Amino acid sequence: MRSPTRKSADESANSEKKRRSSGVGRARDLFSSAKQSLHNFGSSPDNKTTVPQTPMQKLGKTDPALNVPQGSFNNSAGESVPGPRSTFFVGVTEDKNKKCRRTMEDTHAYLYNFLSTPAPALSSEASSKTRTSITESSTALSETSSQGVTETDNGYFAIFDGHAGTFAADWCGKKVHILLEEIIRKHPNTPIPELLDMTFTSVDQQLEKLPLKNSGCTAVIAVLRWEDRIPNAQSATGSTAIAPAAAAAVDAEKSNEGKAAADVPAGQDAASTESKLRKSASRQRVLYTANVGDARIVLCRNGKALRLSYDHKGSDENEGKRIAGAGGLILNNRVNGVLAVTRALGDAYMKDLVTGHPYTTETVIQPDIDEFLILACDGLWDVCSDQEAVDLVRNIHDPQQASKVLVDHALGRFSTDNLSCMVVRFDSKAVQQTASNQAQLIGVEGDPATTAGGISEAEALVMESKKQLDETGEGLDRIPSDLIEQDEEHDAEPGPELNADALDKARKDVKPQPPPDGGAAAGGS
Repeated sequence: MRSPTRKSADESANSEKKRRSSGVGRARDLFSSAKQSLHNFGSSPDNKTTVPQTPMQKLGKTDPALNVPQGSFNNSAGESVPGPRSTFFVGVTEDKNKKCRRTMEDTHAYLYNFLSTPAPALSSEASSKTRTSITESSTALSETSSQGVTETDNGYFAIFDGHAGTFAADWCGKKVHILLEEIIRKHPNTPIPELLDMTFTSVDQQLEKLPLKNSGCTAVIAVLRWEDRIPNAQSATGSTAIAPAAAAAVDAEKSNEGKAAADVPAGQDAASTESKLRKSASRQRVLYTANVGDARIVLCRNGKALRLSYDHKGSDENEGKRIAGAGGLILNNRVNGVLAVTRALGDAYMKDLVTGHPYTTETVIQPDIDEFLILACDGLWDVCSDQEAVDLVRNIHDPQQASKVLVDHALGRFSTDNLSCMVVRFDSKAVQQTASNQAQLIGVEGDPATTAGGISEAEALVMESKKQLDETGEGLDRIPSDLIEQDEEHDAEPGPELNADALDKARKDVKPQPPPDGGAAAGGS
């Protein structure tokens, strides 16, 4: 039996404990209520105080492409699904890796119906018919949109790994495929590797003109498309796309003859040249890749990993020599002690060193032995070899499940970075059937199965975005000088790619540069 004094002390302690518990509960309820009230206040349609917008949301009012809603699996290009004649299938998994990172700075994009492969433009009249930019020709597009989206079975795949904020990666996820389509239209006879380089240069030029100039990203993109190709013993692939080959042949004939004969129209002469080349042409599946930085793409060929990208890192000897030749130096495997990658998109404050010219490849797909692609940021490759990744998912035929297995594997290996992984699985039987059936060819301008007057999937998505902006009245003709007020990088997580202290010093040392002139160099190395 307890004494009255002990009992009184226990009751007093219990009472105090209840009061504290009750006080904690009331505080929790008040805090929760306050959070809900703030949420409702900021999102209420009747409330005049608007929720702060991100730079991308603000810029989206001036560019419909930036306003395209995210698609399934957070696809930045918008909603894109396989068609009845698709010969490949995409799966993608991303993970912030919350144990190591506060923010997610990766972005990805893919399309099942990228632009049709253009027919050769061998006359001045044909060359002049190229369409202008998607966003500048909305009226013309609206007139043709009734024909619907053309199923091309041409694919576009991309992963962008941001640093110094998400802006550059987010912008690239919305814009690179659109810029690439526009450049292909304007230069139908130019080899795709050169057009990829031109696209990356255009991206750098546009990012430099936008707010948040210090944001950057690594990038790996791939274009999978149908082409008519002719044999070429001098080509590493053994063949050449017919458009650049026909253009070169026409130019050679003109050079040899001085000029076309007066009684033979130049257009007729070009048509004759193209007709001769087509006799030896065959329809093939071709994969083009481009990358800057350490995001990587790997092709599984008969079970073996074939890397189709180049890791641009400060630790690379060739890149180190290039940086030194440009007047920079590598400190602790970083460019001027700042960036761990030696090539990237954006990063305008050190563009003279960290170039945006990509490493490019061209691969003719062999349907009987080429099985799938893996695109991923360095969060995977830091803890997993190319061959190990291929072995892990070779027997997993669902690309979505395969991408998840790779991300889970990286997390299990204690990767410390954001993770994004895309797997593109080829349907080899469908590829062979499509290539061999002349009556049902797809993907190239002028094919029997191609919708006449149709538009690309990217065009349709941008058109719908512009329509919504017009209906809500939120569209703007230009960026007001006071539109971008906050600087995203101030709150951004540096991540492993950046040395934050060295970055601040580099920004202070940089001198304002005039806008770069147009144009682009040849393919990257």
